[in-house]
Amino acid sequence: MHPHLSAKARSALEQIEPMEAAGWAPAQSIARQLRWCVAFASGLPCEERPGPFSMGLIATRELDMYGDRPALASLVNEVQREVEAVLGRSCAEPRA
Repeated sequence: MHPHLSAKARSALEQIEPMEAAGWAPAQSIARQLRWCVAFASGLPCEERPGPFSMGLIATRELDMYGDRPALASLVNEVQREVEAVLGRSCAEPRA
């Protein structure tokens, strides 16, 4: 479990969900990836990772460069970097 990462991912998801509910396609993709991150960080059973993460790129493009939510874009990018770091460490650990 990674409670700090889970809290960050939940915070980002809470901010993205209204945009997702409005039918904005970029938010739908970001929300799907954040839900996986929340489950992963919380230690809940989750499906296999849904391919390479793109939520940081989408958030930067749509929420920072062309939008007015740079803090949210930064948060989404932090979540992505931290999840990738945890995944990288777990893959690098020797198997028994």
